[in-house]
Amino acid sequence: MGAILALACIWPVAAHAQDVQSEKTAAPAADDGRSAIIVFGRGENRIGVAGAASEGSISGQDLLVRPLVKVAELLEAVPGMIAAQHSGSGKANQYFLRGFNLDHGSDFTTYVDGVQMNFRTHGHGQGYLDLNGLIPEIVASEDFRKGPYRADGGDFAMAGAAYISTVDKFDKPWVSVEVGSFGWRRSAAGATLSVGQDKNLTFAIQGKVYNGPWEEPEELRHLSGFLKYSQPVGSAELSVSLQGYHATWNPTEQIPERIEGSSICPDVFCSPDPSAKGMTTRFIGAASLKGMDYKVNASVQFYNWWMYSNPTYANVDGTSAQIRQFDRRWIYQLNGEKRWDLADNIKLTVGGQGQIDHIPNVGVYHTINRNVADSFGAYHLTEGSAAAFGEVNWTVIPGVRVIGGLRADHYWFNVKANDAAAAALGQGTGKDTLVSPKVALAWEVTPRVELYANWGRGFHSNDVRGAVTTTPVPVLVAGTGKEIGGRLQLGKLTMTATYWWLDLGSELKFVGDSNAVEPTGASKRHGYEVTMFWRPTKWLAIDGNYTGSHSRYDNGDHIPNAFENAGQIGVSFIRDHWKFSARLRHLGPYPLIEDNSERDKGSNNVNLRGAYAFGPLELYAELVNVFDSRDKDMTYFYEAYIPSFDAAPTEGRMSRVLEPRTLRVGATVKF
Repeated sequence: MGAILALACIWPVAAHAQDVQSEKTAAPAADDGRSAIIVFGRGENRIGVAGAASEGSISGQDLLVRPLVKVAELLEAVPGMIAAQHSGSGKANQYFLRGFNLDHGSDFTTYVDGVQMNFRTHGHGQGYLDLNGLIPEIVASEDFRKGPYRADGGDFAMAGAAYISTVDKFDKPWVSVEVGSFGWRRSAAGATLSVGQDKNLTFAIQGKVYNGPWEEPEELRHLSGFLKYSQPVGSAELSVSLQGYHATWNPTEQIPERIEGSSICPDVFCSPDPSAKGMTTRFIGAASLKGMDYKVNASVQFYNWWMYSNPTYANVDGTSAQIRQFDRRWIYQLNGEKRWDLADNIKLTVGGQGQIDHIPNVGVYHTINRNVADSFGAYHLTEGSAAAFGEVNWTVIPGVRVIGGLRADHYWFNVKANDAAAAALGQGTGKDTLVSPKVALAWEVTPRVELYANWGRGFHSNDVRGAVTTTPVPVLVAGTGKEIGGRLQLGKLTMTATYWWLDLGSELKFVGDSNAVEPTGASKRHGYEVTMFWRPTKWLAIDGNYTGSHSRYDNGDHIPNAFENAGQIGVSFIRDHWKFSARLRHLGPYPLIEDNSERDKGSNNVNLRGAYAFGPLELYAELVNVFDSRDKDMTYFYEAYIPSFDAAPTEGRMSRVLEPRTLRVGATVKF
């Protein structure tokens, strides 16, 4: 992941995943550890394979490990991606990419073993992307894309997409134990059982507890598990898996900066509403069959989530403004595709995707100290979609490729009110259809240089509850992306450069009083991205990326929280028994309101990890936020009210600080 996916977060998965399947040659297994992923790195030659300069694969020849504070940081391996947090360890992260504040995933999608992880019409925010149930040790590889240039990319993939694959087996049973600052405790274990010739049953389990530095202890209680059966079926590979997790936590959210240092908020870690609480339960059962030229995936999910939060703290009359958002649903997905070689130089891929969300209860209540006061609307709804796509990859002449694609998506929905508040807002049925063409050109100028040009139409869906109000919003919002770029491969050095444009028909904006996202006006973005991966010796690797972006609404206004630049640089060292990694993460400044009169400077953070292995035992330590930065992890600007401090509701900066310097130490044993 990210060029150097980490050098000290363990060699785990490699350590644990000896026989991970990949289209490329597997990297040698390392000696074990925690939280690692097999990375077949950025040093891998993508010339003649990639369809864009911004495509990449975290599968290659280099297995590296990085400090890992939260599991969503696995996505930071995608160049330009930043994962932040403003509401506790149990909630989905905030994501930033290509000038988007993606909130919790509105225009970036992630698949795990072919199962889309984003939620549509979610109780908190459209596209909600929760990866907290993913156990780091089971991650084998990750592919990523930017922009809407591939025909198989559908909802929430305007800015980009990540495709994570899990391990098929561990080479040996392992156990990992970890302790750290602020009550951090983590235990994990995994093993593979042979249940017949070439038949494997792999499992992993993880438990975590954490209080954090907050005035009101977070009291995170997290349990997750993974079970996967795999076997060959003729020339194909069959896998059946079950993943699940349950977590509870007490979130400390963004606070008004004006109250910091007062008697009611002694420091930046205060918790103005100590009654906030959250819960998530999620189970995913999936089966896939992959052949040389086809793949089919079917999955069923059960999901139950609720969270008491208080982003504005009090109403005008001084009563609590706390809300309870909730979402309970079943999700059914079926995806498949088939490839034909029409000629030596022409390949055709045709596929389809279908999904049904059955949601018996989703909505928002007004609560006081977790007691329901009244309803803002509770709904029972069904949302379905079907998509068909085709893509042709044509090598016109040696070194010149044209990739053309066409995708059609059809959505339908039935929204019913569960209470009078929802009925007053609206209910009903509807449908929407969108056709999205794509085209890409790739020119291999030399065996070391390839140039690309891409254009594509993509989309994100809106919450279908908004389509049945008196002022309805469209269900499918189209956008257009284009980019030009190049890739340079010189021995152990790989560099890419891209300039991109993204126009979106409707922006999704965070609204403080509802703690959710709502559609706003059309927007335009453009920017550049440069990435580098260099392995000067077998034991040293250096990676970096930097991106700049310009984001505006169509009327010229600034887009709140649209960051202007971001970057990372990492150095990883692996020699003999030692492993070490250092990473700097930079999130640049961004406007907080449309006229740009209020801004945030962004954040800088440095993390370290080191490990020493002897025999089957590896000891490791992580130091997070090395310089104890007090930069903000997330900042907004909106109206809030603290009756014991404010004379009336007051607009101002609302922020959540980076967690302070944190030390974690652990040990992993293989048997």
